[in-house]
Amino acid sequence: MTTYTHFGKQADVFKHLVLCEILQIEKPQMYVETNSASAIYQMSHTVEQQYGIYHFLEKANNEKFLRDSIYYKLESIETEKGNYLGSPALAMNILEKRASQYIFFDIEKDALENIELYARQIELETHIQTYHADSLEGVIKLLPTLSKSSFLHIDPYEIDKKGISGISYLDILIKATQAGIKCLLWYGFMTEDDKMHINQYIINRLKEEDIEEYTCVELIMNSIRKYTIICNPGILGSGILATNLSQESNTTILEYSNMLVFIYSNIKYKDYDGGLYRDRIK
Repeated sequence: MTTYTHFGKQADVFKHLVLCEILQIEKPQMYVETNSASAIYQMSHTVEQQYGIYHFLEKANNEKFLRDSIYYKLESIETEKGNYLGSPALAMNILEKRASQYIFFDIEKDALENIELYARQIELETHIQTYHADSLEGVIKLLPTLSKSSFLHIDPYEIDKKGISGISYLDILIKATQAGIKCLLWYGFMTEDDKMHINQYIINRLKEEDIEEYTCVELIMNSIRKYTIICNPGILGSGILATNLSQESNTTILEYSNMLVFIYSNIKYKDYDGGLYRDRIK
């Protein structure tokens, strides 16, 4: 049985809302995902999901900008059925057969079987490849075969942890960016100290590799603390780092992150301040 429990939480809303809009704009010919997890999940209405997807859907009903998003349209239908669509399903629903190939990596075999089953249901089984493997090693080997019309979704949580070959997920983004591939990397953190460490890591590595054009935006819960964790809605802070995207996509990241801050104002997670603030890393 799959061990994933993150689906439908607030950080997923940020990640998937942005991902959907960017795929709609960029329309890549190939979609590659490093840590895919499952395509579809059964919701259980946890407090974390109430703070995440259900709060988003409720507030989006009153905000045309969010109501018009492809993420809202897809998830509002599925949540009525008691489901949540993960990034593989969202990507397949948006790109459909316009993408010649979808490649999904994961270390959980059940998650990949879930993707394969979902792809059959929407008649995309001939367009997908799944790899039950460590994506750090697998994607590095795959990169030379990818064209500039490819889109790489890097979704590891820890972007500085190195694999057996000595590379990290940020290193993968750097190599893919230098090859002209469109990239979206998501990462998370639980304390302000973690955030500071990751921010410095991103800034230093991109500077070392002369990558100057990028968009990096974080949404952080007001209840985050310097060293301690006083509550856990799933993730207390998460960031999106994008490279080689169009100006329209970069603007979209800024606009949607700003709207999420707005709809999460004056909200509680349990007895804690559930509001968010945004930070742009440059």
